[in-house]
Amino acid sequence: MICWLEHIVFTVVVAVLVKIGINEGTEGVLRTIVVTLKAVPGVNWLIHLVLRSEVRGFVKQIETKQGKKQSTGPRVTIPAKGVPHDELYKEMEVLKQGEIDPEDGKIFAYVYTAGSENFKIQQKAFSLFCEKTGYSGDHDALVTAFHHAFMHENALNPMVFPSLRRMETEAISMSAGMLNGDDEVVGSLTSGGTESILMAVKTYRDRAKKLFPQIKEPEMVAPITIHPAFEKAGHYFGVKIVHTALGKDYKAVPGLIRRAITRNTIAILCSAPQYPHGVVDPVSELSDLAVDKGLPLHVDACFGGFMLPWVEKLGYTVPVFDFRLPGVTSMSADIHKYGFGAKGASVVLYRNAEIRKFQIFAYADWPGGLFGSPSMAGTRPGGNIAAAWAALKGMGVEGYMNMAKQLMDTTVRLKEGINKIEGLQILGDPHMTAFSIGSTDSEIDILALADNMEEKGWKVERQQKPSSLHCTIMPHHVNVVDELLEAMRESAKAVKSNKALSKKGSAAMYGMVGNIPDNGIVNDFLVEFFSEMYK
Repeated sequence: MICWLEHIVFTVVVAVLVKIGINEGTEGVLRTIVVTLKAVPGVNWLIHLVLRSEVRGFVKQIETKQGKKQSTGPRVTIPAKGVPHDELYKEMEVLKQGEIDPEDGKIFAYVYTAGSENFKIQQKAFSLFCEKTGYSGDHDALVTAFHHAFMHENALNPMVFPSLRRMETEAISMSAGMLNGDDEVVGSLTSGGTESILMAVKTYRDRAKKLFPQIKEPEMVAPITIHPAFEKAGHYFGVKIVHTALGKDYKAVPGLIRRAITRNTIAILCSAPQYPHGVVDPVSELSDLAVDKGLPLHVDACFGGFMLPWVEKLGYTVPVFDFRLPGVTSMSADIHKYGFGAKGASVVLYRNAEIRKFQIFAYADWPGGLFGSPSMAGTRPGGNIAAAWAALKGMGVEGYMNMAKQLMDTTVRLKEGINKIEGLQILGDPHMTAFSIGSTDSEIDILALADNMEEKGWKVERQQKPSSLHCTIMPHHVNVVDELLEAMRESAKAVKSNKALSKKGSAAMYGMVGNIPDNGIVNDFLVEFFSEMYK
């Protein structure tokens, strides 16, 4: 009986292969055989073992060819003291000497330039509009110099410009070390927090596709304060973001998140801190929940990833939020925020390489060659990578600690001063250099106060649910504390004495939006607004 069945199975298999051969040729038959073999227990693991060995050998050959100075080593951490700038400039020259110069005419892809004069114009334009961090003029000059030196190099192919690969892997390593990642933690340098978040959502979606193919409508659960970039990612990648309400302390409520988890849930999301109020979610409890449910946990630290570690070291109370917690499987943190790099640099970090593999895109059938991409972008500007690396090296732990102390001192003064203004208060208990201001007096419309502040020359960020004002404290604010508090006191008095101000400007607009029962109409308004602004 068994022999007879074997003959039937063999005949069916041969018939299928013949049919594939007729329709798709020899390549189709071989592909089918390989796919079938990969389904055999143990075979797929063996194939990956061989592939990994081949890749490591190939990378070693590349590193040997490019020289030891360009190769990567063990975990690199942020130096205890900032590397002297003259040493970094010398290292920049050494790195550049090891690169192929497009001006020599010996490279035929990746770099598009129109000559040195055009290059100088672009450098000047960047210098004019480059963000001034407020840390120091020397620091800004260092970041700008590194950006200029590598601005036309392209990290699309990691084998073409080895210095970019070195700076990128070291920037990732330094970020991982700062967030208490072990040697298994890996990541990618991206163009900003939104791309880092897009990559995390895409990674967990693809992971779920492979491990839980029965999930057809994937969901992620997050508090309402999670950054809108997650909604954007969900919209792009077909993942529903399920929001839960906050507690009175403006933190995520683990119990509500637990109840929102369903058989379609593929990840839990939280913030450190959330942007609106500067409050860190209860990551430790959510880590326990993630472990209990067997779900990944992504901590969005784009805003505070390069501030909270130093605030904690200064002795302030900061809940544990990073890779020290076993349930945290990934994090995002922006170097171009409190890392004081040039705009266009963020990291997305994963607990291990196996998770990150779901982020990487590969396509082998293009006539233009084998194509792979570690993140969303194809072309990745070398200047942003170099500037990020230089910022981390140049600041050092000491520089970040000094800046964190200055900014926390300023934040404390501002919070204490605002809480003394009649009718105003700080919402929640912020954990770092950001907070929101609300009104405790029904006669003081906080949004009308913002309009009045802007008439005095202050650009104020408005928020909703509840109405409040957002403040992120930067080095530029250290010397304007008294001036800001006085302007806020005057505006509070002006709004309270003139009720008509609540019916004008942004106060009136936000009031109108708050009374619209259908958010779809508000979304349509925003689409029309951006369409008009950029026509």
